[in-house]
Amino acid sequence: MMNLADLPALGTAALWAATFLIALASGLIPFVINLELYVLAVATLTQASPIAIVALATAGQMLGKFALYEAGRGALNVKWIRRGAASKAAGAFAKRPARGLTVVAVSAVTGFPPFYGVSLMAGTLRLPLAAFMTIGIIGRIIRFGVVYLAPGLFLAYR
Repeated sequence: MMNLADLPALGTAALWAATFLIALASGLIPFVINLELYVLAVATLTQASPIAIVALATAGQMLGKFALYEAGRGALNVKWIRRGAASKAAGAFAKRPARGLTVVAVSAVTGFPPFYGVSLMAGTLRLPLAAFMTIGIIGRIIRFGVVYLAPGLFLAYR
């Protein structure tokens, strides 16, 4: 039998699970689910730990981006990704591979160019997976950390 004292822990666990699952879904279908708005709402409406929320949002997003990276590599046999701009970009990045990782970093933090497309292209261009994931994780931590802390900046001046 559940005790009323267990409800805050259950609420926290549910919030953490929801954060991870929404982040994963957002990583795969960002056109429908906006994780930044979710993180902003959690920051504004709850007393959740910023470290936990940012970490779970990052983990879910990067799991989704890993799937996109693999799709770009052809692991999921998505042939339409390889057409058009991919061959031009591959030629440009072959000459200067660090540029590809710079684009990953900028995209992971700012969302421009969209990290969805950058994740697909990173796989297509065969950027090193470890570097893609490391840079992506750091960039997403920065992005979601700023989003989570943003309401506090405005509420502090009330």
